[in-house]
Parts: sequence; structure tokens; C-alpha cells
Amino acid sequence: MSSGRRDGPRARLLAVLVMLLALVAAACGAGEEAAEDAEPTAAEEGEATAEDEVPAELEEISVLFPINTPILHGFRVAQEAGYYAEEGLAPSFDFLDGGGEVVTQLVAGNADLGLIPVGNVVEAITEGNTDLRAIWNEIYGSIFSIAVPSDSDIHTAEDLAGRSVGISSRSGGEMPIVRGIIQSAGLTEQQVSLTPVGEGTALAVRALQEGQVDAFGGSVNDIIALQVQGLDFRYILPEALLELPASGIVASQETLDERQDAIEGFLRASTKGFYWAQVNPDATLAVLMEATPEHFAEETGELIFDAVQPLTWAPEGTPMGFQSADTWRAFFDFVGAEQPDIPLEDIVVQDFIEPANDYDQDAVAEDANSYAP
Repeated sequence: MSSGRRDGPRARLLAVLVMLLALVAAACGAGEEAAEDAEPTAAEEGEATAEDEVPAELEEISVLFPINTPILHGFRVAQEAGYYAEEGLAPSFDFLDGGGEVVTQLVAGNADLGLIPVGNVVEAITEGNTDLRAIWNEIYGSIFSIAVPSDSDIHTAEDLAGRSVGISSRSGGEMPIVRGIIQSAGLTEQQVSLTPVGEGTALAVRALQEGQVDAFGGSVNDIIALQVQGLDFRYILPEALLELPASGIVASQETLDERQDAIEGFLRASTKGFYWAQVNPDATLAVLMEATPEHFAEETGELIFDAVQPLTWAPEGTPMGFQSADTWRAFFDFVGAEQPDIPLEDIVVQDFIEPANDYDQDAVAEDANSYAP
């Protein structure tokens, strides 16, 4: 990997300090009078500044997420470390209600990028939205599964016949995987009832405890939220699912054509953030606790982070973000979706993987190891 692109944690730290000072001054209403009384800046004193690292004007780029969760830790770290600013970017993050809603907004042209579970993208493609492009994978391993109480007589997907599976909602990101698990057992939705019970809510706990549903299909967030409320689970998760892509960044072809440089910068900064998280998970947890303290009021947030952090880096020998048309083809088969009319090689775009991984890992590791909240 290149080591000459953006080196130096000191320069990056200075960049963040410069931006923070500017924000503080603005918030305090610093005007001409305040400026006269202010201490000389580093630039005025002839010291080194980060002006060469961070452009004076940052380019906006809008990113949609299906949920606000510790799974997004690499993006949070990239913000905290100033990696987006180094790329000349000021990303806006909006959190919606599930992957299906992210797809809807992205197809409508209401954002540049979206982090979307692969199942929701597959559904959109089968509905004719073949302009979508999968450009960077975040999660290697399924974050969705079907869980059953530890004392249940359900041990395999085949045992779900005649049973009821609770789901968050019929538009939830888990739906393609839940359907795929059912289909992998040779069953149909006529043989397995799917019942909306919410995302790890008290309603879901009650439905399981009172036998209204026999199992729960959801994300790691949902299932851990149920465990924290006292439930103990076993998992129904076909091994084949662990080899498939789970969730990644998606854009329209039009956006790729118009904003290639900005997208490359966003993905490179994000990749650095996720590598930072692999180097120093404890510091990453500190960043998350500062950015989203509401997720850590109870133990749920830390449990979710511990569960997903190992999944958010590519296997050894694979560049971060890489995904193949073949694994997507296998995903289509797993969920029983019809292959699109256009080649999956046109949908699963590899053009951004090399630029996303063109950074100095040693410098990022130094940033991670020297971080102090």
C-alpha cells in the first residue's frame, strides 16, 4: 500500500484541532472584538499547520444508514480521526428505518450513498432497480439469523415447519435471510408463519415467553437486545450463509459517474476507520461511547460491538470492501431470487476497492494506538 498519500498523525491531529477551534469560535459568537483579543494562531506564529492536509472548503456527501448502531463503528472512527476531512469531505449521516427505506430513498435520488443489507439490494434489483451498484462491502458474515429459545425443540431449519417466527417487520432487513433459511429447508411461507413483533422490544420478549412465536428472526442488534432482557438463545444459521456478503455501500450508476472522486475519498477514509477499529477495539469503543452514549446506557451497545467487530474486516488476503459477483450470485440463489437481466458483474463494481485501500496502514495504526479520549 502507498505510504506517500496522507501520512502523519500529528498533521491529522492538528487538522482536527483547527476545525474544533473554528467551531468553538463560531458557537461563542466570536466577532471582530473577540478576534482582536484572541491568542495568535499557529499559522500567525509561523508554526506548522494542517492546511495542506484539510482543504479550506469541504465537499458534502450524503450517506444513509438503515439504523444507528455500534455496527457503524468504522464510520464513527473516520469522523473522529478527521479522515473524511483529509479527503476534503463533510459527510452527512442520516439514519432511517431499515434497509428497505434506504433503498427507497437512494432510488429516489435523495442521497449519494447508502449502507444497505445485501438482501434489500437483491429485492430492489429483482423489482427492476438495476441501476444500483454495490461498490464496497462492510460486513463479512451474516448479521441476520433465526434464534430459538435455548430450551426449544427446534434444532434445524426443517423443524420450523408449522411454527411461527417473529420478525421486526415485513420490511425489515432480516426478511430476505429469514426467507432464505426457510427455503433452504425446503419449506415455504405457507408452512412457516412470519409474525411482526418489533426490533428486540418488550413485545418480542413477551411473544416468545408466552409462546405466541416459536423463534425470532432478526439482526444481531435485535437478538442481543432480547438477550439483555433475559432470554437465552440458540441460532439457526446455515453454514453457507457465512460465506456470503452481508451489508455494504451502494450507489446509483449516475452517482458513480458524477462523483467518482468524492466516493473514492469517502471509501478510503471509511476503510481507514475500520482498520483503526481492528487495531484498537478499546479506543473504538470509547469513540462510540462519546458519539452515541445512548447506545451504552446498558450493556447492549458493548455486546453488539463485541459481536460485530470481528465481522467488519475482510478475511486475510482479501482487500477491505471486496465482494464478488459470484458471492452475490450465490446470495440470489440462497434467498430464491431471480437473477437480473444484466450481468451481476455490472452491478458488483470493483473499481473502488484499490483506491479505498490506498493508504498507509502504519500511520493509521499509530493514530489508533495513540488515541486518548
